Order: sequence, then C-alpha cells, then structure tokens
Amino acid sequence: MAEARDDLDMEYVLELAHNFDVELKNHRVEDPTIELEDSNPLCGDKFKLQLRVNSEGVVEDVGFTGRGCAISRASAYVLSDLIKGHKVGEVKDITSAQIIEELGIEINSAVRLKCASLALRTTRKGLVLAGHVAEEDEDEDEE
Repeated sequence: MAEARDDLDMEYVLELAHNFDVELKNHRVEDPTIELEDSNPLCGDKFKLQLRVNSEGVVEDVGFTGRGCAISRASAYVLSDLIKGHKVGEVKDITSAQIIEELGIEINSAVRLKCASLALRTTRKGLVLAGHVAEEDEDEDEE
C-alpha cells in the first residue's frame, strides 16, 4: 500500500511541475527589482529568478527561467504561490520543510533536498543581495 501512496504523491509533484511549466517557466517579470541565477550542481538544475517587490516590501510578481527536475520545478511553483502578494518579512520565514510538506512527499536524499530547496535558496539570496532582508544561515536546507 505504501507504494501506491508514493505513486500518488509523485503524481501530485508531476502535476505541480507541469503547472510550473505552464504558468511560471519563462515568465518574465516586468521591471524586476530582483534578478538572480542559482543552480544545483549535483543534478544540473538551474533557475533564474525574477521578483518585483514594491515600495511597501510586497512581492508583486514572480518569474523563473531555466531548467530543473520535477521536484525543483514543483517546489518553485509552490514557493511562488507562498510568496506572491506577501511581504518579504514573511517570505524570509518560509522553510524548505514547509515546501516539502506542501509537495506531500518524503525526501530522504541530500541531493533531492537540494532540488526541493533551490528556488527557496535563490529567493533568499536575491532578497539578501537586494537589501530586503539580513543574511541568515543556509544550514536549514540540510535538515
């Protein structure tokens, strides 16, 4: 029975990855305030993130270009839903564990954890480099 559950969970991840491909991939943000590219060299996933943050610190638009496995694309889709329309202070509090919980899968591999956290890591780095939030430890992704 556990195998059937795993198949259902992976189907959901594939559905989210498809939604990413249709709705987010190659969406270019008009007048982005943050642009950053990051990758996961362990598996070849690579994203370029674009965000538009307004003067009140609210994320107005999110865009990604690049390539990634189903887990990284699904995670980026979930993250975009979690951050769009929210203040950067709320965005910085999102954890990889939250995103993985939203995916509904169990990740036991360090490589897959990096896939699931690529979009979040890129977003955090972009917010730090743009001066919206203070730099924090990234060890949370290793948990």
